[in-house]
Amino acid sequence: MVKTEKQGFFSLLRIAAPYLALTTLYTIIILAVEEHFGDHIYKIPGQVVSVFGLAVAFFLGFRMNSAYDRWWEARKIFGELTNTSRSFVVKVVAYFNNPKNVSSTDERGIQRGVELIRLCKLYIKQLKNEMHNNFHPGFDAENLDLLKAHAVNTDQKISNEILIAMTISIEHSFSQNAPFEKSDLMQHINRFYDVQGKAERIKNTAFLKIYSAFTKIVVGFYVLLIPFLIGDIDLGGEDSGFEFLSIPIMAVLSTAFLTINRLANLYAEPFSDNRTSVNIDKIIETIEADCDVAIKKCPSL
Repeated sequence: MVKTEKQGFFSLLRIAAPYLALTTLYTIIILAVEEHFGDHIYKIPGQVVSVFGLAVAFFLGFRMNSAYDRWWEARKIFGELTNTSRSFVVKVVAYFNNPKNVSSTDERGIQRGVELIRLCKLYIKQLKNEMHNNFHPGFDAENLDLLKAHAVNTDQKISNEILIAMTISIEHSFSQNAPFEKSDLMQHINRFYDVQGKAERIKNTAFLKIYSAFTKIVVGFYVLLIPFLIGDIDLGGEDSGFEFLSIPIMAVLSTAFLTINRLANLYAEPFSDNRTSVNIDKIIETIEADCDVAIKKCPSL
């Protein structure tokens, strides 16, 4: 997870380095051909550079902003999941610690509080797995027993099955004297559904495929034309050596356009496994740790 500008710089360098190498090689080849056959044999007027470059910058700017909005929305969704999970677990602990809230006809009684927290942990872990396209992961024996005890069908969509099991457990756990407590926890289940729906909407909605393809073609075409548009730099005459400055200038310019387009592609997939994606693994680990701490602080459960 990038936490400092220094780490961000090295991450950016790893993305940009291949583009820098390729564009430098390409620029050298084009300028070598120009030097061999004669200076400025295919130099295009500067107005073309300005107009075409402005259009490309406009496309990239819109694409980058849209991709970042998508990434930030994904981060807010899992921030909401963190808050909802913590609130749910704390209220489970508080409500089940009061024996008056628990239904006297339920055999498992107060033990359902622990099971609800464990189901919550399984749910958030399963949601993470589904965001990483792992819809049917393996479970250890303890969790398998828990799922079987709550009639969770692992052949179906497991996250939905767990939420159904949590809903049924809440319905059976509380006495008639605790309508508020039951209603409150049911509202948290609704929030889980809401978070899951938002996350799946981003994951399952392709990000402007046609626009993405068009931008890629325009950027690639512009980068290929840059050496033809700019040419070498004749400062101080042919023997001054300053004309070689055109190589790093054009390479850096080409790399900037290609890197921005690449970053837009990466940010548009916030749940993929890359260095710019939302670090949902770390978020889920934090939620699981909070659940464990809540259980340890409630010995009566």
